[in-house]
Amino acid sequence: MIEKLERERVLISGISGFIGSHLARRLVNEGSEVYGLVRNTSNLWRISDIKNQVSIYYADLKDFESVKNIVHDVQPLKIFHLAAYVDVSRSFAVLDNIVKNNIKGSLNLLRALEGIDYDCFINTGTCEEYGDNPVPFREDQIPKPVSPYSASKVSVTMFCQMLYKTLGLPIVTLRPFLTYGPGQENNMLIPSVIKSVIKGESFEMTAGEQTREFNYVDDIVEGFIKAATTKKAIGEIINIGNGLEFKIKDVVKKILELMNSPFKPNIGVLGYRPGETWHFYCDNTKAMELLGWGPRVNLEDGLKMTIDWFQRQCLGGTKKC
Repeated sequence: MIEKLERERVLISGISGFIGSHLARRLVNEGSEVYGLVRNTSNLWRISDIKNQVSIYYADLKDFESVKNIVHDVQPLKIFHLAAYVDVSRSFAVLDNIVKNNIKGSLNLLRALEGIDYDCFINTGTCEEYGDNPVPFREDQIPKPVSPYSASKVSVTMFCQMLYKTLGLPIVTLRPFLTYGPGQENNMLIPSVIKSVIKGESFEMTAGEQTREFNYVDDIVEGFIKAATTKKAIGEIINIGNGLEFKIKDVVKKILELMNSPFKPNIGVLGYRPGETWHFYCDNTKAMELLGWGPRVNLEDGLKMTIDWFQRQCLGGTKKC
């Protein structure tokens, strides 16, 4: 138990999201007084097991007055900002929603906190802020966004850095790297492979030579907790990731092996995306030294827990598989 979180008033924007829901569950277990900010009811199934232990508020971050009213009602000591409009396409069509939700929405939340005696605001950035920088990605690299989404995250990070430096606001920016686990969106790699096996379908993929790092969601949540309870993290940008790279094809094969699948992946039937990133992993030295954070769940154990969750959901007949 982390005593600093016991009985503290905590606000999570995007509490019904993938990482937000796991964070909420962890904070409830730590004894925090948890409040969640959501735009609609679509993903509340993720926190159905703790629905009686959290307080949910409905508001659109683009609506400053409603956000301000909620924040002043909750009076949070710590704020975890995870809500975002996620669309990684390279199209002008998404610009309006990206700017209004991610940039304006984030600034509305920060503005709404004026007059609140809070001690930590965790801004959730993204590993995509690094773009095509050389690996391993380090916090001191100049961001090179490659999509409107990643550009919006860079913008918010810069605003947060400015507000810390000029107004002394207690802000930390975390850049979580690729995360997986129970409750993840079905269109991501690991859930897609698991679902194909459950449905008895073969999995079509590229040659899979590109590498990525994969972090079990509990490890990422631990990073958020440590950042919110470490005073010297204030004002910093910190990678949260294990820094271990695996070939995509090897991860797919491992999932099929763990599920005793009779199918082999259809490797190479799909072409690589234009501008494919071949290596994508972080340098986590700063998280280890500043936060005392380090990964605890290895890939095989994390995959086993994720597979078990999806099998229970799908075989149980729920619509979330």
